[in-house]
Formats: sequence, structure tokens, C-alpha cells
Amino acid sequence: MILERLHDFHERIQDELIPSYHKEQSCRWILELDENGGFLGFTETGQTKRSATDFVAPYRRRSGRTPPPYLIVDKPAYVLGHPRNEKEKWKKKAAQRHENYKALMQECIEAVDHPALDAFQRFLNSHVDDALADPAPEDMKKGDLIIPRVDGILLTRIPEVQQFWIERQDEEAAEKSTLTTECTVCGERRPVIRTEPVELTLGPDRVNVITGNEKAFLSHGLEQSEISPVCQPCARSYGEALRYLLEKDRHHLRLGDVTWVYWTDREAGFDPMTSIAEANPRDVETLLEAPYGASKPGTLESARFYAAALTSNISRLAVRSWVTATVEEVQQNVGAYFKRMRLVGRDGPRYYGLYALAGSTVRELDDLPPQTNETLLTHALTGGRLPKSLMHQAIRRARVEGGVTHPRAALLKLILLSNQPDNADPMVDESLSPNHDNPAYHCGRLLAVLENIQREAINPNTTLVDRYYGTASTAPASVFGNLMRNAQSHLSKLRRDSEKGGLGVYFQKQLGEIMSELDERGGFPNTLSAQDQALFALGYYQQRHRTGESSSDDSSEPTEPAEATA
Repeated sequence: MILERLHDFHERIQDELIPSYHKEQSCRWILELDENGGFLGFTETGQTKRSATDFVAPYRRRSGRTPPPYLIVDKPAYVLGHPRNEKEKWKKKAAQRHENYKALMQECIEAVDHPALDAFQRFLNSHVDDALADPAPEDMKKGDLIIPRVDGILLTRIPEVQQFWIERQDEEAAEKSTLTTECTVCGERRPVIRTEPVELTLGPDRVNVITGNEKAFLSHGLEQSEISPVCQPCARSYGEALRYLLEKDRHHLRLGDVTWVYWTDREAGFDPMTSIAEANPRDVETLLEAPYGASKPGTLESARFYAAALTSNISRLAVRSWVTATVEEVQQNVGAYFKRMRLVGRDGPRYYGLYALAGSTVRELDDLPPQTNETLLTHALTGGRLPKSLMHQAIRRARVEGGVTHPRAALLKLILLSNQPDNADPMVDESLSPNHDNPAYHCGRLLAVLENIQREAINPNTTLVDRYYGTASTAPASVFGNLMRNAQSHLSKLRRDSEKGGLGVYFQKQLGEIMSELDERGGFPNTLSAQDQALFALGYYQQRHRTGESSSDDSSEPTEPAEATA
């Protein structure tokens, strides 16, 4: 399935790709010829190979004592028969390489009818000595590359020449094949590759999509890539498509040692991965508005979105996740993902990227398991329920650190709402809910108010939240009686203060409102379940960051693990 979709994608992006079996090469010398193949001179594009101009040229791996020529663009020994020095053995090698080069060009000229190729053939047959008599060859180094230009036309840019080289390489690969069978991608009976033709790099590793690099993967006498039979053209197309995805920033996202590649089967102007990773508020708001009329009818319903999570395993490519859906479905899922996490406080709505959400479950990002990001990203793309194990990790960090950070609150809200039926009333809203029906939520609110009272009264270095959050969020009945008694002395102090007397009255009113809600729901619970602890955390967070509340207490909020670059 994945290889077939990559094969299809290759057809869509062919105009953006460097042709198959071609590569950008630094060509220090341009061989200038007239329309009849007469020598005009050399144009030097740079003083060194590193500073020379890059041109797309035919390429293949070559090695050995008698390496074969490249088509058109090659070293002085091949193009001109110019030896590295005057020793007889180097003259013979250069002469042989030049003959091999001419023979390859002759094949191309016979297959492609183009006047520029005919002119270059006349040069090779009659005017090479004119080029060798020019001073430029004396300055040429053995590794310099020469590219011919006939009457302003670079031979490498002729489409028929590019196609000739592609077909020739495919034919050579077919001749080397020892197995002919049905290709798993195109379904046609063709010679099967033994090694894949496209070099792929994933992070620091070179990888192959199909390879039998261990004996455990081999059977029935099959070797290397024969274990999953693919023909050369299909291997080339899916390899080039995958290399394109890995090279283009708009088509891949790297999260730790996992690289996600993604694409659509037609141009849709849609990049959910960047939105999920970075959570830029403007982009998120645009995305949330899109399902309600921003997109053209018929554009997204049929377009399909594909994404794959890739890792390397001893030079083999491993697919950890595979997502396929319509663009419209993904857009709706990602929109729902951001709506579920959204929290609105005095600073307006907040959204968080993957690393901020995932990082809220660990002390440091170095401790973050790779599956956490993968789980969140897959959920954002496909919907469904998030595992409650993430909720346990988040509430455990809240107990250890003594508080609830912005991303941790967003993650808890996201997890809770993702586990509710779509038609159910939200378990928690995006802003403070003074009449919430769960006592755990109001216990969290109460702790936030008690913390504010203590801070305004004595401004301690260590607040009651630092000391009691863990107990209050798991066994409220065991601790809130004592905290309420202590709060009364702090309130008395505030009321006696001429500048803060109004705060004492304000906080007393808040305590009364919250205690009234708790009394209606049976008072302080003895213990709280994991879900109740999540609601406790959200009650605490939303009370602290309620609209219109003073922001003087933000400095005490636990810090997030440093975000990594996606």
C-alpha cells in the first residue's frame, strides 16, 4: 500500500524532481561548440571544483579499475582523452576511456535525433585536437568535470537524452537480475531488483526500503531485495518520491528518532503536521475556521492525505505508523484536537505544540519515550481515544512538581475529552466552570484560592501547593480541613491590612462559593480516581487563570521542559 501510494505520488511530482539517474554535479569547465561542432573555447565556471557551477547531469555509481563513462558530463580523460600526465600508461588509459565515452555517446545519438547531438558527434570525430590545443586543458585537474554546450544548448537538458539515460539504466539493472516474477507494486511480470537504485538517508543513517540484510529475513534462496519482489522502474519511482519527501521541509517532520513523511494525492494547500508541531495560534484559528466555509466545495472531500512514521533499523527502513484518510477527515480531526486542548484564561485561548504537550509528562525531554509524540500525532490526524496512561503520567508529574503547567492542563483536557462520546456534554469546558458537577474539580479550585490567600498574606518561599498538592489531589478529605483553618488566620491578617482589606473580603466570598458547591456534592471526597485527579488539576488551573484574575502569581508556576526543535 505505502509503496503504491509513493509510486503514484512520483508521477505527480515528476516536474519538480531531478530526472532519475541524474545528479547535480559541479562542472568546472563548459566545452563551447558551434552548431556544426566546431570548437569555440572553454568557459571556466570556478577556480576549483567546489566553487564551480552545479549542473544536473547523468549519473550512476561507478568503481573498479576500468570505470565506465558517464553520459555527456565527465572528466577530461573521458571527454577529451586528456591524460593526467605524460606517462605512457596514463595516455593509454585516457585513450581507452575516451573511446568508451564516444561509444556511449554513439548509442545516445542513434537513439535520439537532435541536431545538437549530431554537432557534438562531429566534434568527437574531428575537432577534439582543437580543444586539446587550447591552453585550458593544461589547467584542468584529473577530477574536473566538463559539460558540452552546443550553440547555447546544454546537451544534458534535452528531455530525450535524459529519457535515454533512464531507460538504459533500467535495462542494465534488468540484465543483472536473476529473478523474474510479478512486481508487488505494479503487478507486472518483470525482472526483480537485487539492490535498490535510490540512495536514501534517514537522519544520520543510510537506509533501504527493502533489503534482506540478515539471514533471518531470507528464505527460498532469495537474496537482498528479492525477498519482496519489485521491478527497477517501480523501485526507482517510490525511492525518488520518498527521497523528495525526506528532503522537502513541507513534507516531513522529525520528532526525535522518528521522521514523519506526509503528502496528498493532489494539491490541497494543506499542511496539518506543521500546525500540530508548532501550534501557531493564527494558523490554528485559520484551521478551525476552514471546515465552516473556507475551503472550496469538492476540493477536500476526495483528496487523500497520507503520512508514515519512519525509523531506521540497521540500514533497514521501519514503518512505525501509517495514516491514510481524506484531507477533509484529517482537517476535521486536527480541528477537533485543538478544540479539545483549548483553554481560555485571562490571556485568551492557548494551544500547544507536540513537544510542549508531550514534555508535560516528563521531568526533561531527554526522558520522553518516542511513542508519546507518535501517539499524540496519530491521535491528532485520526481522532479516536488517547490512552489513559498519558493521563497517569501527567497527573504524576503534577504531584511531583506540585502544580499544573499550561501544557499539562491542555493535555489533561485533551485526554479527558478524547475519551468521551462525541455527543456527550464536555467533561470540562475551555474556561472556568463555577457550577461543575464533580467535587474533585471544586477541590482543585479551592486549593488555588487557598494558595492565593497565603501568597497575599505572607508571600512564602514555599507555598501550600508545593507541600500539599500531592495529598490534596489524591485524598482531599485528609488535608483540606487543616488548610481551611490556616486560611482563616491569613484572611484575618488581610482584613487588618489597610491596603489589602478588600482582598480579604474577596477571597472569603470565593471560599464561600466553592464550599457551597462542595457541600451540594457531598463535601470533600476521601480519595480521587485518576480521572478525578485530572479534573482536580483542571479546576486548580482554571481557577488560577480565570479571566479577570490578577496575574501576580504566575511566577510560581512550575516550568516546562525546554522545547526541542521539531
